Amino acid sequence: MSKTLFVVLNKDNADGLMNVLRSLVNQDNTCKICECFDVLIIDGGSKDDSMRIANEFQSKYPCIRFKIQEVTGGVGPARLEAIKYALSNGYSYIIWGDSENIYSKDYVARITSFPENCEIVSGKPIVLCSNIYEKLFFWYHAYHVLFSYVRKRHAPGNNKAVKVSTYSKSTYPPVIRSDDFYFSVIALKKNITFCYNDEALVTVTLPNNWEGIKSWQRSRILGSVQGALLLKKLLPPDFLPWFLFSTYPLYFIISSILMLMSNPFGYLIMLLASAATLFMLFKLFKLSNEVCVRKCLTTPIAGFIGMYIHSLFTTYYTLKYLFRYIDRKSRENLINTSKEILGKYGFKLDESLN
Repeated sequence: MSKTLFVVLNKDNADGLMNVLRSLVNQDNTCKICECFDVLIIDGGSKDDSMRIANEFQSKYPCIRFKIQEVTGGVGPARLEAIKYALSNGYSYIIWGDSENIYSKDYVARITSFPENCEIVSGKPIVLCSNIYEKLFFWYHAYHVLFSYVRKRHAPGNNKAVKVSTYSKSTYPPVIRSDDFYFSVIALKKNITFCYNDEALVTVTLPNNWEGIKSWQRSRILGSVQGALLLKKLLPPDFLPWFLFSTYPLYFIISSILMLMSNPFGYLIMLLASAATLFMLFKLFKLSNEVCVRKCLTTPIAGFIGMYIHSLFTTYYTLKYLFRYIDRKSRENLINTSKEILGKYGFKLDESLN
């Protein structure tokens, strides 16, 4: 049996599942499927042809397994189920993937080349940047590339390899999304080390319409709020910086008013806000040149606007979902349900999330 398990999370994305499986069966000779790694597809109850496509590949590659998710409710429970499967079947490494991605021919070999003392390795995302939505949010899956300190503290949930032994120290909260963010929060408390391999390339996709963007943002933030409550935090850890960014136009309005009043603080605020804007545009320009397939001078500007839209979504939906859990009964239901899910897969809430 292969020591590495490649987990593909999927729901109602038959075309994407076909593409990701093609990229996995075409891995080069340094790490071939069914010799170097096996594949587990965790499916969230797809109504399309996902199972048929998986069965077609499995007929040629018997190490591919298609498994309907036992506990519905998002990505968190799916990851817990995959971890239990990996532990039960003696795997040493898990690569976390997604049916929205396409992996380079040497991705598996490179992402599992663990440097000494590293327990988690993330790869480099590539974005087509061919439509307005990809230009607005191309930075999202590449945030660990944008800032070097981030990749030392976090690895994207759809682009990383993890030593299975790591899950004895940290695991994922059973929330709808943002589970990988809280995994990183817990992992840092346990002194788990993160590394980055910029030669492990994966092409990632984003929603290609506004409704898809809104659905993604809502589930992302709901998971973020749920995770904060499970970790007994007043707010999600990333709420404050995004909230401050959502007030970005106010800095220029206030500085303009103060400047009209000949107040020197107005010039200082304007200078600082302008410098911060130029710095982020410069960083986004470098990032777009590094991760975007289609180069465009307007992409950094679009990315900055996308960050602001992201901050508005984060502020609005965080407050909305916190209000949903404002009463004690709702919070207790969330905690009790989470305990049941964690217990089903061999984890405990107090040990893994506090």
